Amino acid sequence: MNYKTLLSFIVTIAISACSGGTQPIKFQGTNVISKDTYTQDKLNGVVLLDVNWGRRWNCGTHENAQLINLAFDKLPMPVISNEVEPTLVLHSPSRLMVDSVFLNYAFSLEPGEYGISAFSIKIADSISKIGFLTAQRDILYKDKKPIGGSFIVKPNETVFIGSFYLDCTYEPTLWRYYPDGRVAFQKLIERYKKSFPFLDLNDVRFRLFKTKAFGEDYELVP
Repeated sequence: MNYKTLLSFIVTIAISACSGGTQPIKFQGTNVISKDTYTQDKLNGVVLLDVNWGRRWNCGTHENAQLINLAFDKLPMPVISNEVEPTLVLHSPSRLMVDSVFLNYAFSLEPGEYGISAFSIKIADSISKIGFLTAQRDILYKDKKPIGGSFIVKPNETVFIGSFYLDCTYEPTLWRYYPDGRVAFQKLIERYKKSFPFLDLNDVRFRLFKTKAFGEDYELVP
């Protein structure tokens, strides 16, 4: 774990929140893959990921925290601006009543590399004291490169990039988790088969979102 990088992100996000009263990103969410898009876009890749939108209690110095948005750009990005629409956007189904479970998502994406461009976390210290921590391109990019991390999807492949939730070791921040071991991974794929029965999931690549700030390196043992 790169604590220096992680702490740098946390401090930058916290300062931004205190100085400007940040709000969550408001881009339109991306539709999950359908049977029609899966059939029509065979040259695309399919990206699988889990997200836990539930509250995490006693998170850092806060009563609770909740991941509410997550976004990625297709690289390279010609213009690094917080106003540009990301390629892939996920939103929490609710900010009030969300079970603390990992939900399965699948998207049809053009082949290539995708970098993290934004995420928002709702923080609460009481019923009346609520705020947001939001990181966007001005924090997550440097020299037009996504220093927060990226993933790759190849043509006509299905790839699993990880399970996204919060880490509360210091202050609330995004964290990419993963199933530990091949048996756990296969159990996860069985859940995806129930969520998306029209997908061919017999050869899913385990290729995690690669990051030095929001997760640890891990590879499945053959």
